[in-house]
Amino acid sequence: MSNGPGIHTVSRLAKEKWLVARSQLQDLHNRGTSGMEIARKLSDLQDTILLDIFNAALVEFSPNLESSIAAVLMGGSGRQEIAPFSDVDLMILYQGAITDDLTQFSRRLSQNITDTGMKLGYSLRTVRDACSMSLEDAYIFSSLTEARQLAGNQELFANFQGRFRRIGSRRMTEVIKAIIQARHLERMEFGETVYLLRPNIKKSRGGLRDIHLIRWLGFVLYGLTSIDDLLAAGGISTADSKQLKESLEFLLRVRHEMHFHAKGPEDRLGRNEQVRIADFFGYQQTEGMLHVEAFMRDYFRYTSRIAYISDHFVNKATNRGVGASAMFEASGRNQIDEHFWISPSRIGALTSSVETVQMDLAEVLRLMQLACLHNKKIEHNTWIAIRHAMLKYTEIPFTSEAARRFMALLSNTSGLAESLYRLHEMQVLSKILPAFDHARGLLQFNEYHKFTVDEHSLRAVQAAIDFADQTNLVGTAYNEIRDKNVLHLALLLHDLGKGYPGDHSDVGAQIARDVAVRLDLSDEVSEEIQFLVQNHLKMSHLAFHRDIGDPSVVAEFATQVGSVHLLTMLFVLTCADITAVGPGVLTPWKMSLLCDLYLHAKLILTGDGQSNDKLSARHEKIAQAISEWGEGAETKLWLLQRTQSLPPAFCAQHPTAFVAQFLLRLKDIGADELACHVGPVDESRTYELCLGKLPHRRSGIFFRLTGLCSSFGMQIRSATIRQLGDSLIFYWFQFEAPDLIPLTAERLKELEQKACALALGLDDSPPQFRKVWKSPESRALQLSRPVVEVKIDNETVDNATIIDVFAYDKTGLLYKIVKTIYALGLDVTYARISTYAHQIIDVFYVTDALGNKIRNKNQIQIIRKELLKGVREFLEIEYSNKP
Repeated sequence: MSNGPGIHTVSRLAKEKWLVARSQLQDLHNRGTSGMEIARKLSDLQDTILLDIFNAALVEFSPNLESSIAAVLMGGSGRQEIAPFSDVDLMILYQGAITDDLTQFSRRLSQNITDTGMKLGYSLRTVRDACSMSLEDAYIFSSLTEARQLAGNQELFANFQGRFRRIGSRRMTEVIKAIIQARHLERMEFGETVYLLRPNIKKSRGGLRDIHLIRWLGFVLYGLTSIDDLLAAGGISTADSKQLKESLEFLLRVRHEMHFHAKGPEDRLGRNEQVRIADFFGYQQTEGMLHVEAFMRDYFRYTSRIAYISDHFVNKATNRGVGASAMFEASGRNQIDEHFWISPSRIGALTSSVETVQMDLAEVLRLMQLACLHNKKIEHNTWIAIRHAMLKYTEIPFTSEAARRFMALLSNTSGLAESLYRLHEMQVLSKILPAFDHARGLLQFNEYHKFTVDEHSLRAVQAAIDFADQTNLVGTAYNEIRDKNVLHLALLLHDLGKGYPGDHSDVGAQIARDVAVRLDLSDEVSEEIQFLVQNHLKMSHLAFHRDIGDPSVVAEFATQVGSVHLLTMLFVLTCADITAVGPGVLTPWKMSLLCDLYLHAKLILTGDGQSNDKLSARHEKIAQAISEWGEGAETKLWLLQRTQSLPPAFCAQHPTAFVAQFLLRLKDIGADELACHVGPVDESRTYELCLGKLPHRRSGIFFRLTGLCSSFGMQIRSATIRQLGDSLIFYWFQFEAPDLIPLTAERLKELEQKACALALGLDDSPPQFRKVWKSPESRALQLSRPVVEVKIDNETVDNATIIDVFAYDKTGLLYKIVKTIYALGLDVTYARISTYAHQIIDVFYVTDALGNKIRNKNQIQIIRKELLKGVREFLEIEYSNKP
């Protein structure tokens, strides 16, 4: 607020003092002063300003009020842990009736505080009201647990404290449940997983609020809120206390920087902030890791610690708070062997065996197997003892028995993913697979991956297990795999090569080789795991970026895999890997491509004789069925010949009647006629544009149709151009609607009409792309952008040259690429367009004017140079809508 005439002098002076002091504290922060020290200095400053305003209001209205009121700070203000732009949470306790003096004092106090520029949370309550309201609202109860008196009647505040503590003690179970539920709802809103791409540093899982949760529950259980006091009372361990303090210090430093930079209460750690703060804190880039990735790795390391400690403190509070049921649980324990006991809901180590179990990985894994077998949770004290041993001791022996039990655990499907998560939380998984420690909290700073490497790997295992309940092809394939532990291990390892110099698949293969030795696996199994890790991107690359309708491509892939068993595992691994990237990433379109590649490759590996012949026979059978729709032998033959030239996937995807009717529309067309169809393919919101006409030399239809679809906002997925004998040319585009919103019949009709006009040369106007207003490019986007690349592949197929274009997406880019290809005198025979968030990988099969692949090395260099130039220029300047 401005310093206008309506602002009280005490507020004006306080505001000036606050701004000057906060600037000085920012200087201290910039010089590296600890986060806790800055928080305390800010709190002391806030206390001084609030006291000045409180005393000024008393003098103005009635000094005698001080004996009947108490100024109480709550929440962050109460625990003296505030950020530069934190709210002030102030309650005025009063006794007796509300007088005019009290009313006027209250108004003046709140107004003067607000006029300083502080955001104020304010209440005026009696002791009874404050206590009763705390039972109605868990947020109020939580704030009051850390109430601190600022000024006023000490006896009144002590009366409140005593009454509030008694309420918490008498209603322990109810209060604990309410506090935990309120925090759960908050985490659901701001992020239930630690590994968020853009976390809220305060309210997401593992954030500051989870430390607060420990304090709030500590108040109910022990009457204490500080970490040191809870440690002294036995509420938390020495190791947990140390880790909480270290994590709190890190988060406070980050939060202070966010507030100071934003000049406001900013708690959302967006991608721009991640890059900026990584710079501010001096993180360095290494050959295998960006500096922002190193920073976020530390962030996730600290927040995951907080989450683990908080979760188990909640577990402890829940067990302690349920009284009779906890006693029943304890009385129901039965010893099941020399080391472990089991109860109706939990399993744990005998008191006499805890020290033995926590240092023996084989026994820890046996505990996990028993927990899976009996579907029980691991008892809290056993869990904590194991985790503390893993953190304390760098070297814990890894025996052959531990290796055997780990592979046996990986054979499970029921509860396996949860067991692996638990092993990871307990720091056990990295003792079994040392490379997994490097993956902990490792974020890939791009728009495609949404989780850290360790989270993604564990989710991939869960995704594979979930396939078991599906009745589709991938479900069948997963259930056919005999050695599921090999697949599960490969999924755990497949991305562990990230964050190192070199290709992560190559690094991962070496890690897989070392793991196989460590686990004493056979040479055969070792080779299988290495192959799966080395080639975990192979199948998706072929399915999404190559023409898998080309038998030679599939045959080469099948030969590389070598066995149906390995092919099946690679298929399931690929589907699980993509699923684990995020919800909806494995679209029906992608799944259909992977299934086609899997089935065709499987046919090659299982066929008695050449499977290419079987694939051809399958297409021939479809062609024969389509030809039967013709009248007379001549028409039947004509349909048969044209169908044999159509893409097999097109024929298999449509009813024979549809294909026949479309072709018959082309039988006797003239130069100014064509057949065109635009419509949905299936219920997955995929659409197609089919167009057939007489060929016209260098018509540019392909790039014009590409521009048309893009101008409609369509996301083109693939495009195929086929010569149907010597007399016809066929174009087949598959695309998705913008934002996956179903297209109306009117919109589809408009697209069809425009396509016809373009193909017949009736409309030469350039496409008009929608203007998208964007903020200036940020450094975060620059870091996450793929390098613009153009690669020429002249080896994969014999009848075309393959051009791969890698770039970041921008409206109109695809049109620019295909128009450049046309200008270079090349014809596109097949295209596949893939978009991953802001990244595109566009693939074009091209030939020269005579239909041959490009063999001249100079011409190949010119093609690459011109495409690179065109793409780079387009991405650096705004699209002008000029042809």
